[in-house]
This record gives sequence, C-alpha cells and structure tokens, in this order.
Amino acid sequence: MANASPRSRVAVGAIARDAAISASIGVAFFFLIFLSRQELWSWRLALYGALGGFAVYAACHSLDAVVGTRIRRWGVVPDRLVGVPLYFVGGSAAFFATTALFRTLRLLPFEMSRRDMRIGLLISGAFAIVVGLLFYSFHLMRERLRQSVERIKEAEFAEKELELARDIQSRLLPPALVEGEGFRVSARNLPARFVAGDFYDIFHLADGSLGLVIADVSGKGIGASLIMASVKAVVPLVASGRSAADTLTQMNRKLFHELASREFVALCFARFDVARGTLEIANAGLPDPYRIGADGSAETLPTPGARLPLGSRSETAYESLSVQLGRTERVLFVTDGLPEALTPAGEPLGYDVLARLIASSAAQDPLLDRLFDSVRAATSESLEDDWTALLLERR
Repeated sequence: MANASPRSRVAVGAIARDAAISASIGVAFFFLIFLSRQELWSWRLALYGALGGFAVYAACHSLDAVVGTRIRRWGVVPDRLVGVPLYFVGGSAAFFATTALFRTLRLLPFEMSRRDMRIGLLISGAFAIVVGLLFYSFHLMRERLRQSVERIKEAEFAEKELELARDIQSRLLPPALVEGEGFRVSARNLPARFVAGDFYDIFHLADGSLGLVIADVSGKGIGASLIMASVKAVVPLVASGRSAADTLTQMNRKLFHELASREFVALCFARFDVARGTLEIANAGLPDPYRIGADGSAETLPTPGARLPLGSRSETAYESLSVQLGRTERVLFVTDGLPEALTPAGEPLGYDVLARLIASSAAQDPLLDRLFDSVRAATSESLEDDWTALLLERR
C-alpha cells in the first residue's frame, strides 16, 4: 500500500468508508425493524445487521463494477436505471447468503419461516436499490467535485505559467526608453493576452548605426511568443553587415524553412545612422511608419517593392526606403493592432483616424502614452490584437 498512487489510496479509502456506512445502516435497519421486540436486541442482531449490510454493499458494488460498467458504456439506458436490477439482485442474494450463514452457525437471533424469507428478500432488495442509488449519486457528485477541483487547479497552474511566461517575455524586450547621443527611442507593448506575439528591439550595430525592429508574429499565445523570442534573437545577427533590405531578404529565406505553412512574421527593420541622421527602412507586412515633423504633422513612409510578411514565400527580394531626419523629427513604427482596433460599433479604427490621433498627440509628451490613451478612448475596452509602437527621435 505504501507504493500505491494517491488516487488508488483515495479509491480504497472511499470503498472502505462506503462499506462501513453500509454495515452501520444494516445494524440500524434491523434494530429499527425490531423496535417493538426489544427482547431480540443482542450482539447477534447487531452482527447480523452489520454483516448483512456489508454483504449487500459488497454484492451490489461487485455486480455494478463488473456488469453495470459495461452496460453504461453501451448507453442503452440511463446510468442510474442500470443499477436498479443489479442492486435488487445483489441485495436479495446478500440477504439470503447472510441468513443461510447465520442459520448454519446457529447465530440467527430469531426463527424465520419461508414467508419471512420471501418478505425479507423483497425488503432487502428494495433496501439495496435505495441505498445503492444513494451511493451511486454520492459517487457521481464526488467524482464531479474532484474533476472540478482538478480543473480549477489546472487553470490556476496554467495562469501562473502564463504570468511567468509574460514576465520572461517582458524581460526579453529592451527598456521602454533608450537614449543615446543624438537619439531617443521609446516603445510600448500591450498584449491582448498574457503573452504577446508582437515585439520590438533596439540594438547597436558594428558600423555604429542603430538597429530598430518592430514585428507581429501570426497567431497569439505561447506559440507566437516562442516564435517571437526566436526571431528577436536572430535579427541582430543577420543585420550585421547587411542593409535593411538585405536583412529582410535573408530573414525571409531562413524563416520560410523554419515556420509552418500558416506561420509568418510581419516585421519592419530600420537602420539609423545617428551621426548623419539618415534612416533606412525595409518593411515586410507592417503598416507604413509615420514621419512626425516639428510642427506635429504626420506623413506615412511607404517602402517600395514587395511587402509580404517573412516566411510566406521562399524567394522575396525586399527593397528599402532612405530618409533624412531633421533635428527633433520623429518616426513612429506601429503594428496593425492599433489601426485595426475595433470601435464600439464593431468597425476597425482605420489608418486615417490613427493618423489624426498621432497628429493630435504629437505635441504631448510622452507621445506613445497619449496615443495609446486616445486609441483606447476611441475603441472598445477589450483588445483583439496586441498593440506595439516604437518611436525614434533625432535629438
């Protein structure tokens, strides 16, 4: 028993408890029947009732386990009705066997005629049906309660795992504010679920330029977050010594062979030459970045050539766009979660409305917080997709 599993020990304990209850009910039942004949009350009557109750339980339980389980699998009759004939047969047989045993051992505390035997068999059969159905009902309730508790524990464990995954994922992302000589980069990442498929990255390249990445992995949840972590780790290595367009072309070749058929990554990569103020942008499936002037105006920066997400087609040659940033000019990169956020009417917010919200938030600091507040005020409370934005400012 020491090596038995916890579930096996619980099952054995439940059977022992039910058997003890049945024996106690048998004792109480016999003493209640002979309430008017207290001269028959004795240890023999108690033993007769206890053994009879235990025998009824054992016979009914065995029949139900062997025959009833098979019949219930067929689904011919309701589960509870399956036990009715089995409990009657088991109860009657147990009563007869117990009575015969006590007669043989001369322990029966009273004389029993054939008529008494017939009545006793009917009473014991009916008694077995009632008690058997009660035990079966309690068993179902106990099993459902156990399953509910297990589901709650699994849900709590899954929630803790997701919270841990989100914490790890947030630590993989760079700080929300990165400043250096001649630039400042701020970012926001708001997941629709515990873990996000969106991500951003900021890193320095060997030639002194600054690498900027913002991406949206297809799907949501743990699967998307794992792809996100893999892609984020690879981009800086691929970008070393390559232009923005060549970086996306090489990333596409790599991801096409690694991702499943319906998996892809929409990604925008930019190289910023801090000293010269030049920004090279290559875009694979994300919304056009917005150039925000000193006067607060916002204009899109569409890149030429193919715009397919990474991993969707094996050979795709990407092109880049080069722009010169003036002092205090900013470039805003966003994922499609912001323009496609649903309004209370169920319609997407739209790129035109997003452009107006960007322009109205441009004069306020921090811009990203004001923008997210404005988009949330114009859309429904629940997020259908991740919101991610990255803002580059030349200083």
